Amino acid sequence: MPKLTRTAKTMTRPRFLSPLLLTVLLSACGETEGGAANGAAGTLDGPDVIVRAVTEEVFNVGSIAGDDWDTFGNVRSVHFDAQANLHIFDSQAHHVLVVGPDGSLVRTVGGQGEGPGEFGNVTTAIVGRDGSYTVMGFTTIDLLEPDGEFVRRITMDPFTTGMVMASLALPDGRLLANQILRLGGDEEEAEDDGRPIHIFPLDGTEPEVLYTAWELPEEGEDENNMESTSGGVRMRFAAGRAFEPRLQYDLLTDGRLALIDSIGYRVKLIGLDGAVTGTIERPIAPLPVDDAIMEAERERYREREASEVVSSGGVNVQVEREGVEGRTFAAELPVLYDLAVDWDDRIWLERWGPTGADDGPTDIVTPDGDYIGTLAPDGLRTPDAFGPDGLLAYIETDEMDVPTVRVVRLIGLEPSG
Repeated sequence: MPKLTRTAKTMTRPRFLSPLLLTVLLSACGETEGGAANGAAGTLDGPDVIVRAVTEEVFNVGSIAGDDWDTFGNVRSVHFDAQANLHIFDSQAHHVLVVGPDGSLVRTVGGQGEGPGEFGNVTTAIVGRDGSYTVMGFTTIDLLEPDGEFVRRITMDPFTTGMVMASLALPDGRLLANQILRLGGDEEEAEDDGRPIHIFPLDGTEPEVLYTAWELPEEGEDENNMESTSGGVRMRFAAGRAFEPRLQYDLLTDGRLALIDSIGYRVKLIGLDGAVTGTIERPIAPLPVDDAIMEAERERYREREASEVVSSGGVNVQVEREGVEGRTFAAELPVLYDLAVDWDDRIWLERWGPTGADDGPTDIVTPDGDYIGTLAPDGLRTPDAFGPDGLLAYIETDEMDVPTVRVVRLIGLEPSG
């Protein structure tokens, strides 16, 4: 992720656009790159309106010294709560550091171990807006109060319940999972065509499918498998097909999901009954995948294909990937790469770059279908966490690969150029 500039006030991406600012910008805007839209500027069917925002530095944590509280090992995720505290999950240190709005340490939650309130084999730490925790392990789900006090542990059998892959929790505590992996046994019963999103309850009842997202037709069976070994778990992944439409979703405050799963520019709004309550679209066409795009993707794949072993709490997970010669390609490069929802329910939509990298522009739209503006590729990227009052947190590494977390606040907007 590109680093933020180091000045006290920087020109970055916008939080919102006033009608007056849009009026100023419209006269300066030409056609969207590629002739994507011909409608009125400042609308979903018009050309990109490039905008930027003024930010102020809030704090930066992450020390190169080995004896400071903010000497991080591996910052896996960051979350804000409603009091503007930042929760930093360090998977190497097996704890969450809670940092106050002034950048000082409030408390440490967790710590390596298998006892109540301790972390072992953690895959994801979900933090609610009230500061409560849902800590996902390979075979456990731990629930903790905002002060870190242990509430209860839910044990999952990898052969029956399966390992739940979830990164979001509904306000009532139920999890949204796009994968439930089970070890051994017979092949799972065939799902309906598509990619199911499950609601996983924490009361022992069976998960249910909320929505089945669209996916490209299969071109052949990928030989992905997972098996237990004497030393842990081995996961083998086929090289797969590049540029399949990504399935990404985030929660709106009214409980709906904003979701992308398409080749074209389409955001679906999904209610908790599984119904599609609306769509947001722009007439931006996907790019055909040509030789240059394929070669650029092969080079990126070579950089990440090596096998690796991840160890946590004495359990080794060996990850093996097929070589680049097995990589295939979809015919078109989808328009949208990623999606996130900020605390004001604005939807940030990252678009693929022209070579198939995640370096394209970012649109900001509302659930009602209002187009707010487009953030330039060389500006501020979508943050790793949104917070109240315009707070944005970014996980970064410095020139010595020391992990840091930088927090800025969006305070205003100015027209680009």
